[in-house]
Amino acid sequence: MHKSLFTVLLCFFALISVAQTGGQERIIVEGEIKDTNLQAVSYAHILVKSRNEGVVGDYYGKFRIGVLPGDTLIISAISYEHAIIPIPGNISSKAYHFNVYLQTKTENLKELVVHPWPETYKQFKKEFLALEVEDPLANLDLHLPTPAEMKMLSYSQGATGISIISYFYDKYSKEARSKRIYADLMKKERADVRYNNVLISRITGIKDEDEIKKLKDFCALQVQFILDSSDYELYAAIMDCYDEFSMNETDTVAPGE
Repeated sequence: MHKSLFTVLLCFFALISVAQTGGQERIIVEGEIKDTNLQAVSYAHILVKSRNEGVVGDYYGKFRIGVLPGDTLIISAISYEHAIIPIPGNISSKAYHFNVYLQTKTENLKELVVHPWPETYKQFKKEFLALEVEDPLANLDLHLPTPAEMKMLSYSQGATGISIISYFYDKYSKEARSKRIYADLMKKERADVRYNNVLISRITGIKDEDEIKKLKDFCALQVQFILDSSDYELYAAIMDCYDEFSMNETDTVAPGE
């Protein structure tokens, strides 16, 4: 009986796998990733664009991944330009091999001006206390009911037994609103720690801080998604967004520039 149940489950998962790939049989793609000097590019990322599946190459630049005919591979590595490799749709064999040669990415760094900190603790304390910090609650609009509306609602009680005044206090009071703002700020801070410039630079190869900021503004990833997504889901979202961002940047460049 156990053997029959195992056979049924094996067939079931095989049918699901076939359905997900549209009945197409995967082929094994192997290759090596090198730079223009024929040196191996270690630990490059190989991503199947349409399905967000991917692998990482080894120290010697070699990789192996299962794909479907007609798939497109995006190959990226830090300090190198991305390479887009289309897989032919008419492959008859179950194996396909090619080598990839990545172009070195050249970045022009902006001038950096370093300002020294105050020399003594007393000067540092003076400068620190002189800093102007924006108060997030300075322009807070609580949308509280007017005194007349509060008078009409006084001592009213809902079907749940919760005073309407307590309900409005929890919803619109300065304390409750401050708690919600603080909770949102803490979520934003946790999201910024996870979705940081170093991660974006490592995935996309972008080094310029202004360019990374433009990419983050373009992507506009939601805070809840950043906190709830897995590492791979976040990586795939950044790659997809970077692909759209790159095409958008290319489209906005005037001819001849």
